This record gives sequence, structure tokens and C-alpha cells, in this order.
Amino acid sequence: MLSLDGSGGVVLAADLGAAHATLALCDLSGRPLAEAVHEVRLADGPEPVLRWVEQRWRELLDASGVVAGRVLGLGVSVPGPVDVATGRIVHHTPVLPGWHGHPLRDLLEQRFGVVCVVDNDANAMALAEHHSEWPGFSPLLFVKVATGIGAGVVVDGRLLRGADGAEGDIGHVRITSADDGPLCVCGARGCLAASASGRALARALREQGEDVPDSRSVVELASSGHAEATRLVREAGLVIGDVLATAVSLLNPRVLALGGDLALVQNHFVGAVCERLYQRTQPQAARGLRVVASALGDRAGVVGAARLALEEVLSAEAVDRALAGRRQPVP
Repeated sequence: MLSLDGSGGVVLAADLGAAHATLALCDLSGRPLAEAVHEVRLADGPEPVLRWVEQRWRELLDASGVVAGRVLGLGVSVPGPVDVATGRIVHHTPVLPGWHGHPLRDLLEQRFGVVCVVDNDANAMALAEHHSEWPGFSPLLFVKVATGIGAGVVVDGRLLRGADGAEGDIGHVRITSADDGPLCVCGARGCLAASASGRALARALREQGEDVPDSRSVVELASSGHAEATRLVREAGLVIGDVLATAVSLLNPRVLALGGDLALVQNHFVGAVCERLYQRTQPQAARGLRVVASALGDRAGVVGAARLALEEVLSAEAVDRALAGRRQPVP
């Protein structure tokens, strides 16, 4: 049997969240050689954040004793819609002010001199979950529920991509009328994310006097047995299960993996999603479906970002180019 020698080079990965980032250095088999979690503010804009990412990556290389010349590729996941062909954010989003149209991929490629892949975080997580935990199962539907709500789909080992980089944006599916629904950060009313995201639940708890700044704080409160936080998490699971019933009927996935902050409250959130999903879905579509919490947890994004880089570095085209560059002319 043939296997890959992972020591032939390394890739750098970054999973950028609204307030936290996970960065990693991995060998060519995807094994992490170094990993770190830091606080970061994407609202500071792309240039300061990209300089920060470059500095953190070089620190990982130095700490691991790896020279920059062994870096073969970069992978970055961001919480927004991405045109993978250009590596740019394609829509304005409140989480990424000032990032729309910024040449993220090109700037990082210039700084490191290697190929860079930029993609949406839910896509990266879906790819990670498929390759790490469910390689023989297709299709796989991954849904991230944290500050916002997004999804990624893997079919036969490849990400399912839309025409304009907006695939998987289920957080903006309308679940109530535009007149009386809660206001979403996108400016519309009645979006799923306005009612069932971690941001929405945190806002509801703050209105009741709780000190809950973000979705992770909601999870901590629910995990401690707080009655109202637990009720809100369960209700969010039921509402999301309603929307996912349509997705399951359309895609007939073999695996539905739930990730992000709310999936950490498995008994209340994942259980509620399953309850509503099976109520709303025809038996044929859900008969062989496995509904699971992400096995990778908080690491799904950075594992997926590394996988994005590895798939580019180890693609048939990239290998052909590398071999052509090493051929010596015949005398």
C-alpha cells in the first residue's frame, strides 16, 4: 500500500472568528505540529488582522523550528461568504466590516510566496468533519450555530459550491413574516439567525438582565442549569430543526453534523434539532440519517482550513507542476 510521507513540507492554517482565532502548523498528512488560540477582532479590518495572522504564523514556525521555506500552502477560513476563485469576501457582513472585496488570498500569497486558499468557515468545518470522522459517508451536511448560522455540504469528498459564493447561508432563511419578525444584522426581518443564533439568544438574555456578551456565554449559562438559557437553547434547536427538515428532504444526507457553540449543549440543542427534524421529515429521507454533534468541536475550523490548503498543495495539477520544475533537461 502507498501512503503519504507527511514530512515533505508543512501548511499553515487559520480559522478566524469574530473575536477568537485558531492557528495551526500541520505536516502534509494534516497532523498538527503546533496550534494556538488567540483573541482577535475582525472588526479592526483586514490589513491589521492579516498582519497579525502573519506574525502568529511566523511565531508558530519559529517555535517549532520549521524554516519558512518548507511552507507549501496556506488555508484560511472566515465567517462570511467567499469567492474561492479570487479569495475575496463577496458580500458586506456586520462581522467583517471593511473586508468586502479585499484581496486576502493575494496578499497572503505575496507575503509567503506559496498558494493560499480562503473559504467560508462552515465549508471548512464541513470538509474537516467529513475527512476526519465520516470519510465513507456522502452527502454530509454540516451546520454551524454560533454568533451566526451557516452550513456546508460535502458530496463524494468535495464541497458543494454555489454560483456566487453564497451557498449554505441558511441563517437568512425567512422563518417569520417581514413585518413582525425580529430584525436581523443583515437589515431584514424574520431571518433564522435573528431568532435562533447565539447572538440572538445572548441578546434575549441581556434583555432579561443577564450578563451574556456572546454565544459562548449562553452555552456556559445553559450548561450550568440556568432555566431560561436552557429554554432558549432548546427553542433554537426546534426552530433550526424546522429549517433543516427542508434541507434534509432536498439533499437526503447520510450525516448531519452540528457544530459551533450551541452544539456544545448536546442534550438540549442537538436533541431538540433531532426531535423537530424527525417530526417534519418523511421517513424515506431520514431513514439512514445520522445526526451528531461535531466530533472536532472548536478545532473543526482550523482542521478544515488546513485541509483546504492540503487539497490545493496535493492536487494533481500542483504535483505535476512540482515534478515538471524538478526535471533536468536532456543533454
